[in-house]
Amino acid sequence: MALVAGAAFGPSATRVEVRDSHDGALVATGSARHHELGPALEDPTAWWRSLTTAMSRTGEREIAAVSVCGAHPGLVLLDGAGAVLPVPRPWDDDEAAVDAARLGGALGPSRWATRAGALPGPATAVSRLAWLRRVHPDTFGQIGAVLLPHDWLTYRLAGRVVTDRGSASLTGAWSPAAEGWLAEVLELVAPGTPSAWWQDRLPVVLAPEARADWLDAPVYELLGLRGRPLVAPGTGEAMAVALALGLTPGRIALSLAESTTVLAGIERPVADPSGVVRSRADAAGGHLALATAPGGATLIQVVEDLLGVAPGELGALASEATSDAGGLVLIPGVDGRRGAVLTGLAVGVGRPDIARAAFEGVACAALDALDRVLELGGRWDDGEPLRVAAPPQHLGVVSQVLADLADAPVQPAPTASLAAAGACIQAAAVLQGVSPHEVAARWDLGAQAWVHPVDPGRSVRRGLHREEHARQRQALPRSV
Repeated sequence: MALVAGAAFGPSATRVEVRDSHDGALVATGSARHHELGPALEDPTAWWRSLTTAMSRTGEREIAAVSVCGAHPGLVLLDGAGAVLPVPRPWDDDEAAVDAARLGGALGPSRWATRAGALPGPATAVSRLAWLRRVHPDTFGQIGAVLLPHDWLTYRLAGRVVTDRGSASLTGAWSPAAEGWLAEVLELVAPGTPSAWWQDRLPVVLAPEARADWLDAPVYELLGLRGRPLVAPGTGEAMAVALALGLTPGRIALSLAESTTVLAGIERPVADPSGVVRSRADAAGGHLALATAPGGATLIQVVEDLLGVAPGELGALASEATSDAGGLVLIPGVDGRRGAVLTGLAVGVGRPDIARAAFEGVACAALDALDRVLELGGRWDDGEPLRVAAPPQHLGVVSQVLADLADAPVQPAPTASLAAAGACIQAAAVLQGVSPHEVAARWDLGAQAWVHPVDPGRSVRRGLHREEHARQRQALPRSV
């Protein structure tokens, strides 16, 4: 039985899963929080210790291949000798937002969305590099390599400056449409810098089933492994989740976390100048459409705290509500922020109605984002369920609410770490020399029982949410 390890590297912790490379059976897990092992969340040394500690805590030593996926928004710069290049000041994303606006204005929203797949946000690699060159040009001139944090971890494992299509498409400088680094964007980041300079410093973009290399011998000894694993190219968190959910064109998923992300497998890149939908490369040679909806698990937790409900019990309270939630309508993120607007408070409204309104508000916001993906060319095939990932304590009620509001079957995702599972799929694909989609189909991690609509009348509630959302938007100041 050949085992593979997949690491999900996030802003505060690393989670590792070890799975059977043949059927995907979960064998072991391990995790570590960055702050346990280093002085700061932005310290790459702590990230490395977090990864190696999490892998050690699985207790498994016969690992044949490993992959690291990531959602950490940072950036790691190496000098010419391969050491981490200290930035004179931690990344200032408020200031980087100024550079993002300048870059977006220079290329134009429509062209940027068409070429790079999304507008340059303040936390993207291109905006941070533009900020660094503007504020600290001497440091910029010392750059020997530019890596996303999880790509740097792959570098530490394999000793090569590499990435994959999915990760590259997160930088704002690699185009899912052109399948390459964009010289016009790099010129905006550092005017007059020769293309050869960038070519020597940007990572090599590997094919989905290509290996970065064998695990470096010192790392092999550090982890106490009995074999010397292959190292996969790694990928972004959303791409790993899409692998775990088996997303291909015609399949749609919602992932409920701090906010809610819509993921859709698409056949070709899409362009959305509004910035709602982002076009990315996936981890299997295809493409993904991503859209973020406000609300998510964070808003549900806010309502739990407001009502004094124990974690995970808000769903049970919501089940006691009247069928129309007492007329309450909750609209997340009306002003583009994390807050929400609750309307319809009246005599007779109870705590269960507020609980139900919270779940419906989060679900309606997610379905609105899904509609935008479909408007731009995303496809939801007949007979395919809406795949839904959510915290275990909310998965059941979220699935039922979404099934009712969408009037469609929902397939709840496994409660394991989907990002780590997707990384395992990539590692198995590299080990076996096959497409990650082939591994994902064989493992079939999303083979859960479907949830079907039981309250068709609740679809009317979506219309009420749309109307109230429009009214609230009209009431906002013109500058919002």
